[in-house]
Amino acid sequence: MCGFAGYFLWKEGAPPPLHRALELLRHRGPDAARFWQSAEGQVGLAHTRLSILDLSEAAHQPLQLDSAWIVYNGEVYNFRALAEVNRFCPRTHSDTEVLLWAYKRWGEKFVEKLEGMFALALYDEGKKELFLARDAFGIKPLWVAVLPEGIYFASELKVLRVWLPKLQRRPEAVAEFLHLGFIPAPLSWYENVYKVLPGELWRISSDGFQRYLYYDRQRLWQMPKLTLSHADLKDALRAELRRAVREHLVSDVPVGLFLSGGTDSSLIAALAAEAGYKLKAFSIGFAEQTHNELPYAQAVAQHLGLPIDYEILGPQEALSLLPTLHSWYDEPFGDVSAIPTYLVSRLAARSVKVVLAGDGGDELYWGYGRYRWARRLSLVPGFWRRSASLVALAPNPRYKRVSELLRLPTQAVPEHIFSQEQYTFSWREVKELLPEVMGPWRTPYTLPSLAPEAQAAWDFLHYLPDDLLTKVDRASMQHSLEVRVPLLDKRAVALAWQIPPRYKYPRPGAEVQYKPFLRDILKDYLPASLVERKKWGFTVPLAQWLRGPLRDWAYAYAEPCFLSQAYGMRPEPVKRLWSRFDQGESFLATRLWLLTQIGVAAGVL
Repeated sequence: MCGFAGYFLWKEGAPPPLHRALELLRHRGPDAARFWQSAEGQVGLAHTRLSILDLSEAAHQPLQLDSAWIVYNGEVYNFRALAEVNRFCPRTHSDTEVLLWAYKRWGEKFVEKLEGMFALALYDEGKKELFLARDAFGIKPLWVAVLPEGIYFASELKVLRVWLPKLQRRPEAVAEFLHLGFIPAPLSWYENVYKVLPGELWRISSDGFQRYLYYDRQRLWQMPKLTLSHADLKDALRAELRRAVREHLVSDVPVGLFLSGGTDSSLIAALAAEAGYKLKAFSIGFAEQTHNELPYAQAVAQHLGLPIDYEILGPQEALSLLPTLHSWYDEPFGDVSAIPTYLVSRLAARSVKVVLAGDGGDELYWGYGRYRWARRLSLVPGFWRRSASLVALAPNPRYKRVSELLRLPTQAVPEHIFSQEQYTFSWREVKELLPEVMGPWRTPYTLPSLAPEAQAAWDFLHYLPDDLLTKVDRASMQHSLEVRVPLLDKRAVALAWQIPPRYKYPRPGAEVQYKPFLRDILKDYLPASLVERKKWGFTVPLAQWLRGPLRDWAYAYAEPCFLSQAYGMRPEPVKRLWSRFDQGESFLATRLWLLTQIGVAAGVL
C-alpha cells in the first residue's frame, strides 16, 4: 500500500515539484519516499511506501526493469503464481517487480492478468509511453488532470490541487453531490480533473492519450445464471471465498480485521479463523445504544476465539474530527460513516499494518432495503407515480419521505431509488435548489431490465467504488493502514453475479433477513442468534447530533444566505429544510449534512 504521483509533459514547461508530492502523500507510505525523473525532465514519478511484502530497500519504488519504471499502490495476490508459471526471475520478493516482468512479457495487456487491488503508473523509456491503470472494481484511487501541456496524476487529489492551484470548480459536481452524496467517476470537483474508472487503462505519449476499459464490469451481469442447486452453489461460493481469504492474508507484517458484527465482516472473520488465522479484530461502538452494534461484534469475536479491541464514539469526538474531514477526501464527501471508519482505522493501526474488511457484500448479495423497493416499484411504476402526491399529504414524516421515493423519473430509476433510500436530494429537489443545473449525469452502462438486479448493478458501478471504497481508502490511509477486501476477489465476484436472483431475495416474514445466501454459509460458523438478526449498517446518529452538539457548526456552513452567495443556491428551500428538520422530520438530517459539506468546500477547496 502506498501513494504515488507524477506527470507526463508533451509541451515544454516547468515540471511540478515531486518532493512536494512526497510530503503530501507521506501518510500513505511512511516507510520510504523516492522520486525519479527522465533525463529530459518530460516524465516524473514519485512514490511513498507502506512496506507490506519484501520489507527490504530493494523493493522500494520507483522500481526499474530494463526500460520500464513503475510506481504502484495496492496488492496483487496472484503475483507468485504469475512469476512461477511464467518463469519470471525477480530479484526481490515483492509483487511490484512481478508487475514489471508481466509488462515485459505481455505489454500493456499485463493488467488483465492481475488479481487484486491496485492503481499504477508504468513508464517505458524506450517507447516513451506512460500507462495508468486502476483495478477492476475501483478499490484503489487514481486521479488524472488533463491540461494543454500534459497530464498530471496522483493517488490523492490534494497533490494536483497543490501542483495546479488554478483549478476551477466543476459546476455540475455540486448538483451530483447533492443527489448522490458523492461525485460519480469519472467526474471530480474540478474541471479537467478525472477519476480513472475501475478497470480502465490510459496510454499516454507525446501525441496525446487514449483510454479504454481493459475490464468491463458490464459483462458480469450479462453472464448466464448457474443452474446448480442451492447446496451446490453454496459449496462453490464457500470454496471461492475460502481461497480469496487465504490469498488476502499473504503478508510480511501482522494482519487484523474490521469486525462490525454484521454478516460480511463476520463471515470474513470466520473463514480466516477456519484457515487457522486467529486475527485480532477491531470495532467501534456508539454511546447512543440505538446505533451501537458493538455487543454483536464482541459476541462474534468470542465465539470464534478472536481478541478484539474497540472504542466508543461520541459526538464530542466527532466534532473534533469534522474540521479535518475535507482534508482526507479533497472534495465534498457525504458519507458520515467516514468518521467511525477513521477511528477504527486509527485503533487498528496501533497494532497492525493490514486489515481485512467485508466491503462488497451488500451490493453482490443484496443487503440493502432499496432492492425490495426496486422490486415493488418495477411492477406498476405508473401507479406509484400517481400515488406520490396523495402519500405526501399524510402527517407522518415517514410517509413524506416515501412520497419523494414514489416520484419515479422516466429515466435513471436506479439512481433515484438509491438517492431516496439514502435520504439524499432527489433530482427534482436539486433543481429546486439550483434551477440552472443541467443533468443529471448518466452512466454509460446498459443495465439489466430486472429491477432489483439493475439496482444492484448501479450500486456496484457507482456507490461501491465512489463512496464505500473511497471512504475506506482515505480514512484508513490517514493512519497508514492497508485495508483488503476479499469479497471483491475477481473470481468470487464473477460467481456472485451468476447466482440466480431468487437466492438473493430477502425471505418473507415479519423481520426481513437480508443476504440470505451469505447467511446460510455463516450459519455453519456462528449460532443463529448472531446470524438471523436485524441489519444495522455502519452509521452514526446524525439527526441527534445535528439537533445537539453539532447544530451550531453545521448551521454556520449550511446557512441559506451563505450557500446562496457561494453557489447561487435558492435560500428558500434551504430555510424550509431546516424548519422541517426542527419540526421532527429527522430523515432530512442527511440532506442538511450534504449542504454542510459543500459549505465547508466553499471555504477550503
